[in-house]
Amino acid sequence: MAIYSKAKSSPTREAIIGLGEHSVRKNYYPELQDKLETLERMKSRNQALMMAIPDVLLISDVNFHMTPFSTSSRLEASLVLAFLRDHKISQLLKEKVEGVFKSKSADVTTFEMITNNKLKYYEARFQWTDLNEVLIIIRDITLRQQMEQELRVMAERDYITGLFNRRFFESALTPFENDEAHQLTLIVFDIDGLKNINDTLGHIEGDHVIMQVAHMISEVFHDAKILARIGGNEFGVAYIDALSSEVEYRCASFQNQLSDANQLSPYEISVSYGIAHSEYLPIHLTQLYQTADHNLYKSKLLKEGSSKSALVRTLMKALEAKDFITEGHADRMSDLADKLGEALGLERHRMDQLRLLTKFHDIGKVGIPDRILKKPGPLNAEEWKIMSTHTLIGQRIAAASPELAAISDLILKHHEKWDGTGYPLKLSGVDIPLECRILGLVDTYDAMTNDRPYRNALSTDAAIAEIQRCTGTQFDPELVPVFVEILKKTPTP
Repeated sequence: MAIYSKAKSSPTREAIIGLGEHSVRKNYYPELQDKLETLERMKSRNQALMMAIPDVLLISDVNFHMTPFSTSSRLEASLVLAFLRDHKISQLLKEKVEGVFKSKSADVTTFEMITNNKLKYYEARFQWTDLNEVLIIIRDITLRQQMEQELRVMAERDYITGLFNRRFFESALTPFENDEAHQLTLIVFDIDGLKNINDTLGHIEGDHVIMQVAHMISEVFHDAKILARIGGNEFGVAYIDALSSEVEYRCASFQNQLSDANQLSPYEISVSYGIAHSEYLPIHLTQLYQTADHNLYKSKLLKEGSSKSALVRTLMKALEAKDFITEGHADRMSDLADKLGEALGLERHRMDQLRLLTKFHDIGKVGIPDRILKKPGPLNAEEWKIMSTHTLIGQRIAAASPELAAISDLILKHHEKWDGTGYPLKLSGVDIPLECRILGLVDTYDAMTNDRPYRNALSTDAAIAEIQRCTGTQFDPELVPVFVEILKKTPTP
């Protein structure tokens, strides 16, 4: 009787063929089978993962041969070809790959390319591997770039006008702080009476006015360094190294365009502005802002529709009640001063100062007793001493008012004479502010050509002769010929 061993013998080749390789693996190598199945699942998972990833994957060797790691679609394959065929992009990828091979560390860059007539943005990441190759992952970041751009616009732009906002305006000018190599010109605009428009016609109409003014500013000052809406009804414009005459011309053009627009509007839109120049000195932004604001307020004071002009009317009424001579005096002086200032080419803010000075130069007379102010004959020494204090009184009144503080010094000096015999400081020549020298001419002329309690008015010719006689003593010798020429061209009322 034969005895068989119970030990399991290895299958023969014939047995394997008869049973099939799969059956043998399953029955005789269960551990191997599990590992193979695990590898199959991992391979399938990796393929699914690569199919799901939206990125383009490339592999580069040390010779910069770049091949697709995996392309999940024909579109992706064509995109890879587009990258490699674009000389600029392929060169950029090559330079980054070379750097990663040298440093053995990761790197990242961005580039853009026009695809299907659309500008697309891409981000490329580079990673060195232990196989001495560089894995390149390219991702489409167009949507992210668009969202970042939208956020940037929201952070930097005013949503109503599309102009830059105040935060961006100030940050753009900050690099010029203490700069001595450039001149910075700042223009500040303010829409007069916008609150009244909002209250009566509604905020939608008020927004329409803001957009209309913003559009005009953008058109006229298109070459400025920066334009911005810096407040509810305020705009800011900044120029670098611009000629003051050119800026003044642009401002005048803006006012002309605004006047034309008002011809077609059911109501008038009024805009005041102030200009400040750094004059090639170290730029101090805070001081420049303050100067522009002060000039803006002076402009507002001269406008009948401005709320600020209420102060002008109140003080003028007080002055007229105190000194009857001033009735019509300020208006006539303002007209002559305007003509002389324009002939001299004065800048807008100085013209505004001159206009204010013609209105308020005698504001100190409110502190002079009526017995002296309205005395029909010449004043004696004591009375003249009291009368001469009106310049100091006027300076104090103006200095106490934020709206008039800018001309307080001019009020103090408006009775100085060219030869130094005036009062109260005995200034002479060009030490006397130009506005005061202009005022001295027009004030004297108006006083001579209008009746006073103690004498009748002189003729224009007689007044001109008297002014020419006092040239170089009371009056600036360079201003007199210009003023006389203006008088000769001005019709006599």
